[in-house]
Amino acid sequence: MSITKRPNGKYFVSITRVIDGITHRTNKTFRTSAEAKKYEREYLTNLDKGICQDENVKFVVYGQQYLDSLDGISARTKHSYQQKFDYLKNKFKGNIGAYNNSMIRELLAEIKEENNLSNQTMKHIFRMMKSIFAQATLDKIITTDPSGTFLKTTGYRIEKKKAKALSIDEQTRFIKYLSDKQDKKLFTKQEYIFGLIALSTGMRRGELSALNWENMDLDSKTLKVTQAVSYCNREEVIGQPKTSSGIRKIQLDDLSVAELKKYKSFLRSYFMTAKSYNTGWVFPKMDGETRTPVTSWCQRMSKTFKALDINHSLHNLRHTHASNMLSNNYPITQLAHRLGHADPSITLGIYSHVVKGMELDVNNYMPSINLKQVK
Repeated sequence: MSITKRPNGKYFVSITRVIDGITHRTNKTFRTSAEAKKYEREYLTNLDKGICQDENVKFVVYGQQYLDSLDGISARTKHSYQQKFDYLKNKFKGNIGAYNNSMIRELLAEIKEENNLSNQTMKHIFRMMKSIFAQATLDKIITTDPSGTFLKTTGYRIEKKKAKALSIDEQTRFIKYLSDKQDKKLFTKQEYIFGLIALSTGMRRGELSALNWENMDLDSKTLKVTQAVSYCNREEVIGQPKTSSGIRKIQLDDLSVAELKKYKSFLRSYFMTAKSYNTGWVFPKMDGETRTPVTSWCQRMSKTFKALDINHSLHNLRHTHASNMLSNNYPITQLAHRLGHADPSITLGIYSHVVKGMELDVNNYMPSINLKQVK
């Protein structure tokens, strides 16, 4: 371990350390003595923390360390990151400093072909890989990010699809079908209320599935979104929404409030003659203790759309709600909050085609000027 001054005036850092039988080695050149000492200090500190700072460290080793060190993200997000990284582990087996852009393209092409992955999934895998290389660049393990121009030379750039919304006719048929199908059975009552609330609030399916009556204040016509169902290790987990913006209060329309009141009375009556109902889930299973899983709602709504010959998915009810609101001049900033978006620009980016298609009279937005009075 040493810092030496070269004849050209630059400072050369050479460090070799063996930890648990693994040799960590680095050789770097700096313009000043202060830069060299800082690098030496940071390198040794990171080694003590178990963080490798060697371009000869394996990509999979450094990548896993990077994932494990991430803080402030939910378990489901970390699980999603790990899934993407696992695809990389099977191909990126060399040292992190050994890769260039051409090698990256070839390896990702192999991952796509061997696993029959979509372009969207490949884009997520690429982002995971790029994050690892970017962090390695910041840690000065490698001098440049080799994946910098990747998207410019591949076919994985994906144009954003326009959010699909049900037409007025399709919305009417959808709600009428669920309403007419209601009887004294729990399932049909739930399907009607679930479809109605999904359409009238724009809530995500995980948020709907996690609804509890404690979230409802039907007297003030409001609903609080405080939790959501997500997948982690192939199991449904209840936690906070994905971002802090997802925690919000939504105003309910009069029809939804009236139907929710009737539905709540139905549940009380139903579980008095069936089994106990102690949990307060808005969409309980027949045991009254557990909630209906998200997968069930996807399947049940899919069957409804199929029966009506409507080519849409459950998530499109969220898009439909947003389109309805924008088409009726609902303020974009308030819609962003209603949908749980962190910024109105996100909402506008998704639904810009709706805004562009709105026919508005510009005269309603201009001040009234009488030219005859202007001298």
